[in-house]
Amino acid sequence: MKRLFFIGALFYAGSIKASFDTDPIYEKASATNGVKFLAVRPFYSSVEDLENERWRKDYLWPLYTQKGFKDEQYGRFLFFGFSTDFSTDTDRHRTWVIPFYFKGTSAEDENYFALFPLGGSICEILGRDKMTFVLFPLYGKSHVNEVYTTSILWPIYSKSKGEKVDRFRIWPLYGRTDLLDEYQKKFIFWPLYTSVEYTNERNPGGGFILIPIYGQVKTEKAHNYWLIPPFFRYMTSEEQWIVHAPWPFIQMADGEMYKRIIWPLYGKKHLGTLTKQYFLWPILWNNTTEYATHDQHRRRGVPFFVYQSNVITKKTEKYEVGDVSSRYWKIWPLMSWERKHQNSRFRTLELWPLRNTLGIEYNWAPYWSLYKRINTDGEVSHHILWGLYRQEKSSEQFEWSLLKGFVGYKKTDTHRSYRILFMEFGAEKEQL
Repeated sequence: MKRLFFIGALFYAGSIKASFDTDPIYEKASATNGVKFLAVRPFYSSVEDLENERWRKDYLWPLYTQKGFKDEQYGRFLFFGFSTDFSTDTDRHRTWVIPFYFKGTSAEDENYFALFPLGGSICEILGRDKMTFVLFPLYGKSHVNEVYTTSILWPIYSKSKGEKVDRFRIWPLYGRTDLLDEYQKKFIFWPLYTSVEYTNERNPGGGFILIPIYGQVKTEKAHNYWLIPPFFRYMTSEEQWIVHAPWPFIQMADGEMYKRIIWPLYGKKHLGTLTKQYFLWPILWNNTTEYATHDQHRRRGVPFFVYQSNVITKKTEKYEVGDVSSRYWKIWPLMSWERKHQNSRFRTLELWPLRNTLGIEYNWAPYWSLYKRINTDGEVSHHILWGLYRQEKSSEQFEWSLLKGFVGYKKTDTHRSYRILFMEFGAEKEQL
């Protein structure tokens, strides 16, 4: 939802006035919710929401993007250069050019610098609090909380030590991991032989896997067996059973997780709030995600078709159970249509295969939008060939314009006016 904040603000909540004549090169608009938008395409675009303290600026997207929320600022250069200033209350910031250059100050007010693969230190990366290396992969150290790891010729030698963790590895010959009161794991000639012993009181037990011959892991709550692992598997417990015969072609499960897969012809999996179903993998998909007040249904025919709808499952002030609060579909690269509440938009062409990528919407999509129909709270506008023909209709007025006002007509409850050769005349008040 955060990623689509500005698109939602511009298209729906408050909406751009339909009377604005869109142009693919220059566009300036304000929404009734206070959002302001400016674009000189494809060189620059800016969107601001001062009320919610959010802003975004694109410079020849995807070359460079800046975003801000309150006093936090973020910058991205192409897809590998990043800079972040987290807060004016701290010195925490970072400037990274992945994977070569890293410089910044961590949340613990520690300065760091690294040139990869020569050496240095990097804080808050890859789930680690800090990483230090010299001539990677020759030597490296890292830590997460109180667990410290040293590696030499990564990933060959590695040793980790903490209050409850003891890990040692000479890959692929031998490795072990001891987590106090939880488990002990080992491998020999990885991945040929692995073993585990669960030492916790919740579900003690253990076992081994010898690839490609046999494996078994038995605990108090579940039994797992493999034959020619990983191809044939049988697992059973009070809550679940699983059969692979063989994996990945035949997969079945019942219990907390439901699965029926005949790959690549058909597959269905349900776990928690998510249900996934496919036909002729990876072409046809039918997924459902359950939320507190609605179910989201997504259907895809990769890469040409996508459909999404939100169906109400809990009555609200606006909707009854079974109502559709929003709907979207796209036939790529021809057209798309979307509706949220009472507002909708139809557009053709649709050359970008993904939905609502902000950089595309702000800087590039108007160039291939040959026709748009926008309905905002009953105010309907049509734009053909970048606004060369424009028509708008609401309960209060009707207007059309050809060639940016070369000829045109406008009618309200009290006035009529005409445009010929870009000149407006005849704005006479109608008799009531």
